[in-house]
Amino acid sequence: MKRKLRLPFLMGLATSIVLAAGAVLLLAVGRTPSSSSLPSPNGYDDFLKAGQMVAGKLDDIADLDHEGLRALVATNAEALRLLRLGFTRRSAVPTAATIANFGAISGDLISLKSLAKVLSAEGRLAEMENRLADAARSYVDAIRLGTEMSRGGLMMNRLVGIACEGMGSIPLVALFPNLTCEQMRPLVAELEQIDGNTVSWREVLKNENRFVRAQVGNYPNPIKFAFALWQTRSMRRASGERHDLAAAHLRLVIEELALRCYRCDLGSAPTRFGQIVPKYLHCSPLDPFSGNPLVYCPQGTNWLLYSIGPDRVDDGGKPAGRIISGDYLIGFGISRSDGRQKNKGDLLYDSPW
Repeated sequence: MKRKLRLPFLMGLATSIVLAAGAVLLLAVGRTPSSSSLPSPNGYDDFLKAGQMVAGKLDDIADLDHEGLRALVATNAEALRLLRLGFTRRSAVPTAATIANFGAISGDLISLKSLAKVLSAEGRLAEMENRLADAARSYVDAIRLGTEMSRGGLMMNRLVGIACEGMGSIPLVALFPNLTCEQMRPLVAELEQIDGNTVSWREVLKNENRFVRAQVGNYPNPIKFAFALWQTRSMRRASGERHDLAAAHLRLVIEELALRCYRCDLGSAPTRFGQIVPKYLHCSPLDPFSGNPLVYCPQGTNWLLYSIGPDRVDDGGKPAGRIISGDYLIGFGISRSDGRQKNKGDLLYDSPW
């Protein structure tokens, strides 16, 4: 008799555990916050319109010659103008509308990512023509787009925004050795402003939680809904880590530029990092993985600057390999699984994304 009761009992127990876990997760997302009013005019609307105007083949930009790049940039001149108009306005994703029409988000994000590709092409063209200040401006604008398109958005908005930031950050870093002191100075202030206005991960999760609550009606089976919630935990952790990696990388780039400006003026590296504040850097940004300033070690006329990285261990500046890996959603460059590597090492300003 006991043997007959064991299986139903275990199934009931498992169901109770799953439902309890789902209840805990639902409590964790909290109540729906009141949605703030959208800016009017909204720069995000300009971004979407600009993205929908983009024309030309964007997947082979790296293979285009000078004439090909020039034609592509000329074709998309109006899209670039409208994009930069959006930068002059406050921007916010219409969260409620996005949640209500979630099926349209992929098309919007593809359009926005195409803008970052056009900015990358504009930067490459400027480099070929030895207009390095213009090239840096294009790459900084790609970083700015990535942060602005994330404000008010869901986790997917932020992840695609991070991918856009990478399209600007990687070529910008490669440009450093060729920039003059005068060309580097304004970049510090621009990037500091971008960093100061980047959406927080807490806000991203708040919007994501609103989306989760809106999906409750799509799961009439509470057990399936609880499992779905449970399975998103690793994705959230990996996405939060990616957000922190982007923040750490941007702050390393800012500090690296400020240090180079200091060396331009004085011919050597500062003996302590505080010497570049506030003349070369408004304030010393924190490492998102430690909550402390980024690690700075002077080495003659050079230096070692790094974040301790996702392993949260100071490895003395030993660079880690690519920290995020795994499968990627087609067209977005977003990790579909946890994707976290266990390799040790620190994050430098020119570390691979």
